[in-house]
Amino acid sequence: MSSRTVQHTSTDILFEKFEVIDTLKKDSHTSVYLANHIYLGKKIILKTLNTNELADKTILDRFKREAQILARLDHPNLIKVLDFGMYSDYFYISFEYFESDNLRKVIQRNNLSNESKINLVIQLLKALNIAHQNQIVHRDIKPENILVNSNLELKIADFGLALVKNEQILTQKSSIVGTPGYMSPEQIRGEDLISQTDLFSAGIVIYELFTGINPFLGREISETINNILNFNEERDLQKLSTLPENVQSAVRNMLRKNFSKRTKSALEALNYFGVQGKIYSPLTPEPGINFKKLKKSVLYSSAAVVLILAIIGFWINKNLNQNEEKPIPNLFQDQKNKDGNTSLNKREVVQNRNETDNSKNDLKEKETGLSSTNDTKDKVSHGRLFVEANPWAEVYLDNKKVDTTPLKNYIQLEQGEHELKLVHSDYPPYFAKINIEPDEIKNVKINFNDYVGYLDCKIYPWGDIYINGEYKTTTPVREPIPLSPGEYTLLVKNPGFDDVEKQITITAKETINFRLNFEKQ
Repeated sequence: MSSRTVQHTSTDILFEKFEVIDTLKKDSHTSVYLANHIYLGKKIILKTLNTNELADKTILDRFKREAQILARLDHPNLIKVLDFGMYSDYFYISFEYFESDNLRKVIQRNNLSNESKINLVIQLLKALNIAHQNQIVHRDIKPENILVNSNLELKIADFGLALVKNEQILTQKSSIVGTPGYMSPEQIRGEDLISQTDLFSAGIVIYELFTGINPFLGREISETINNILNFNEERDLQKLSTLPENVQSAVRNMLRKNFSKRTKSALEALNYFGVQGKIYSPLTPEPGINFKKLKKSVLYSSAAVVLILAIIGFWINKNLNQNEEKPIPNLFQDQKNKDGNTSLNKREVVQNRNETDNSKNDLKEKETGLSSTNDTKDKVSHGRLFVEANPWAEVYLDNKKVDTTPLKNYIQLEQGEHELKLVHSDYPPYFAKINIEPDEIKNVKINFNDYVGYLDCKIYPWGDIYINGEYKTTTPVREPIPLSPGEYTLLVKNPGFDDVEKQITITAKETINFRLNFEKQ
């Protein structure tokens, strides 16, 4: 499938695994589809980028970063990424399908009680807490990027502008990105951003959720920006006085112009709503819920679950002994195979296999010659492979692409030697030969950073970086450039100055620091 022949219709099978149901959005390079994931057997949202003749390379960088960032996050109030990778000229990301409206429509309907609104606020702050704990600043919190379903369950989406702590910003001339009506003062000024930037944006969203208006929105962008930079914290937030006291306190402290006086964290903001401690699960109480009774019922339920599990365990053990079965081996006990890789022996009991699952597995095996399910049809001649790659990788076996990490299941392989290739667009590919034994589970874990060296360029005022004549990036860059060990010709260009060329030697796990001030050349 090439970028010139792809026709995205409702009957398309994109990238050999996505059946398009509907086109939700489309422009010159990007498309968003509602699709069916053939192998997972469920609806997903598919976001694609045609990289052919892409003028602005930062667009592809943002796509990759969004996928990598969301792969790090796992929380009920954050949209999950299921899969991502390259296919021909396309970079794609598949997300969970969350049937919902954005918060803008919820605000416009204006039919929620204060209790329901507080419930949404709690979920929003929980999601931000998880992102911030992972050193991620969203940078574009606004109603359009917040999804709410009919059960008032909330998820934050669109991490395309997100920033990881200590990461350089992906804009050549300016670091000011976001939506003006929801930016913090420091974001507008182009200063270094921390998690409190998201809290300011969230404060505007919460104010708007309860009052129906954005307190800073002007008739044009310049007026909006001026309103944010120069607003009076008491005079311009008068509508807060009609809201519940905890909402007033939360919003006033989240909308401090000086971030040193602003609420320090999403966790601190949650305290205004009686939520304390580290938050890892959603809180979606019905109005009027009694939390003391809830806590007590959870304790009773937990005790009941423990008792039931103990009874089941006793029953299984008794039946196994009666049938003179051997004990089930500990799946977490490592055993070294002859290649030095960790493997595990596992006895399987496969019963009542669902016919639908079989048909999906058969389809994947037919297309790839491999299986990534947990079904071992022939325990004598098959083993399994699990791959972990940091930051991520496309997995090829015997020159066939199988999957993209993070993997959901083991990959079933026939006994014998196989060629493994792991591909990440920003690193040299990783190759290895692996030997699979019957009933073996082999784990391969690599960190691409261990196989490359780095070139860190600091150029003033800025420069285009070429390695061996190939354009790589434009400074400032968010992180050093990974390169395979070896000799390279570094060329730096800026149309206002003479080109600068230098020979460099890259060594694995080491960083070459290159500093250049064009004005002093």
